[in-house]
Amino acid sequence: MLYGEFLIENIELQYCWMLHEIAKSLGMAENLQAILNLIVKSAVDNLGLKAASIRLLDKDKRTLKLEAAYGLSDEYLGKGPVEVDKSPIDKEAMKGKPVVVKDVNKDVRMLQYPDEAKKEGIASMVCVPLMIKDEVIGSLRGYTAKTRDFSNVELTFLTALGNLGAIAIENARLNEKLIKKAEVMKKLLNIAEAITSTLNKKQVLDGIVKAAVEILNAKGCSLRLLNETKEKLELASSIGLSQEYLAKGTINVAEEIKDVLEGKTAVIYDALTDERIHDKESLRKEGVKSILATPIMAKGKVIGVLKVYDKNYRRYEDDEIEALNLLAGIGGVAIENARLYKLALTNWQEAVKSLWEKIDIWGSP
Repeated sequence: MLYGEFLIENIELQYCWMLHEIAKSLGMAENLQAILNLIVKSAVDNLGLKAASIRLLDKDKRTLKLEAAYGLSDEYLGKGPVEVDKSPIDKEAMKGKPVVVKDVNKDVRMLQYPDEAKKEGIASMVCVPLMIKDEVIGSLRGYTAKTRDFSNVELTFLTALGNLGAIAIENARLNEKLIKKAEVMKKLLNIAEAITSTLNKKQVLDGIVKAAVEILNAKGCSLRLLNETKEKLELASSIGLSQEYLAKGTINVAEEIKDVLEGKTAVIYDALTDERIHDKESLRKEGVKSILATPIMAKGKVIGVLKVYDKNYRRYEDDEIEALNLLAGIGGVAIENARLYKLALTNWQEAVKSLWEKIDIWGSP
């Protein structure tokens, strides 16, 4: 086999050279999707496959989500989610070793969707794990149109390609995460400047809920503040929520999430079943499925609750939780500043009034 100016006859060296060339290409890939597309195409081109696909594990490590494919029809790709527990080939690969299904027609036990595989014209399949250190993050599948075996060299190549891809995927994820975090921090700085530049309490509150929805790309947000008796939470500002949902107005402290009132952030994945949620029916009508709630604090005490609502089931990232906490912290300072300003202004007005009442304007100078 000829590579550049070199003629390589040893099959193992050929695959080593292939990996060398792929590694260089991965290093030049612009983003995560480009990396994934390169991996599946490389698998097909270098092993003479019909097609290939990459699926990555979700956060619960129960489902493999399709991220890239080459050579497969839209109909096959739309067959449904791959659940690890229902897909023996993937379940076996998640243990860290390649799995081969030599004949799809005879070994349907290994597949979650055997009929769809036959219809697609798939005869054989190979599945290798994508691994970072000792952790499996997904799988790389190869498909053939004719029944065939895979040699140890081919399996080693595919495994190495998968591991090489996994490293590139992880690096791309970290890079995208850092970029996203930098963008969020920039937004928070701009928001902090806008919020702290005014002593108008309404502007402060409206700015906080608007920023929360923007940063987390959420359905809506509400901000409630404790009243003077500390027994009720009064709606101070909201965005993205219906008037019907907001009509309940003031709520009792006992109806709020206990964790938040104790100064902790609460992550509610399923608001319709979570025992911490009291108003499940109104949330169902509103179309809310997940909630992220954090306390607003001033001088070490909880003065309110900032709550973000999502229409989809959502597992909030650590960076997203941190961003909402920072926003709540900024809001707490701004709210306290506005309160102190109002208090100082009221005291000054009362002092002036009292002074004028005591002055005898008809007396001698």
